[in-house]
Amino acid sequence: MTTITINQQSYDVDAILFDKDGTLLNFGDLWLGWLSALLRQVNGRLEPNRHIPPHDIAGALGVSPDFQQWDPTGPLTIGSMDDIVSILSLHLYQHADQAWNDASRLVRDSMANLESETDPALRVTAVAGLTEFLVRAREQGVVMAVVTSDDTSSAHQHLRRLEIDGYFPVVLGHDQVARGKPYPDMALTACDKLGVAPHRTLLFGDSNGDMKMAREAGLVAGIGLTPAPHLGTRHLADADQIIRHYGEVSFPT
Repeated sequence: MTTITINQQSYDVDAILFDKDGTLLNFGDLWLGWLSALLRQVNGRLEPNRHIPPHDIAGALGVSPDFQQWDPTGPLTIGSMDDIVSILSLHLYQHADQAWNDASRLVRDSMANLESETDPALRVTAVAGLTEFLVRAREQGVVMAVVTSDDTSSAHQHLRRLEIDGYFPVVLGHDQVARGKPYPDMALTACDKLGVAPHRTLLFGDSNGDMKMAREAGLVAGIGLTPAPHLGTRHLADADQIIRHYGEVSFPT
């Protein structure tokens, strides 16, 4: 057990749960490039007059038309891979004269081809101060887990690329639970696997779904993280605390 202090509020904790995208790794560095590459793959399978202009689909996915910023409440940020498939498939069905089953297969095949040709983990960068924070937490005897809306296999890949996989004995993706965020299932499953009580477990995340999950699971607190300069805090309505970087968190000296 250790005491973690954030904004002059102290929490006694045995464990910390982390969301992945936007919490451990910088969201835009990975996923904006990934989305652009995916659209190129999709368009490469369509007749030129059926191509999806990136600015046409940007709003539906929650990114700016220039693919430089993202909505922290949007599908790309907090949705699952299945959600992304559905949104792109619907666009193909409505605007590219594709039958629903053909549209879905085209998008999934494009995703698979993208993964085989280009490793998205090459664009993974850590949120500022993360490694130092993980080192301090482990020194204090805190056990840690990752709870993400991404697929578990993808999460493991990203953690390995950042060389932080050794800090997390438990990694849970959306595919490992019956109900994803904001339901408490993922947090409760992680606590059970770590062998810790929820009320002695802290969570860091970048979405209000993370905060609601923390509250419904009975965690000691949900800490909202907003590392990107364009992000405000209004979307983290249920956060107990909000920080910009891990340097705002202190451990006993």
